[in-house]
Amino acid sequence: MATRLTQSEREKYLASIGAVLDQQARRQQTLTYLELADAVAMPGPQRIHRVTRLLEILMQRDATAGRPIRSALAVSRVGQGLPAAGFFDRAARLGLFDGKDPAGFHRRQLEALFAGAGSARVSPVEL
Repeated sequence: MATRLTQSEREKYLASIGAVLDQQARRQQTLTYLELADAVAMPGPQRIHRVTRLLEILMQRDATAGRPIRSALAVSRVGQGLPAAGFFDRAARLGLFDGKDPAGFHRRQLEALFAGAGSARVSPVEL
């Protein structure tokens, strides 16, 4: 059974994930959940689950801060270049996504991230 991350571990991984995603935004590239887990050296078991949970926390923080959703840069290996369903569920719960046109919503998030990769602040993108 997997042990839960401590608060300090959670904050450390959130900072690491944020840094990796910021780098990917500058490169204008997505990465898979597994690649992200590897990049931040997330321990197992349930590495992908831990990463996706942290991405949801990061999504909430980005939305609250009025930033584009960096979690959009992490995609499913089998999702045709899209994040997993949890990304869209969380975006809907945060009031950012109305449930229509997931690919279009994702594309707009990526466009905002790529456009603002060198900026200090970018306006959030809503549907």
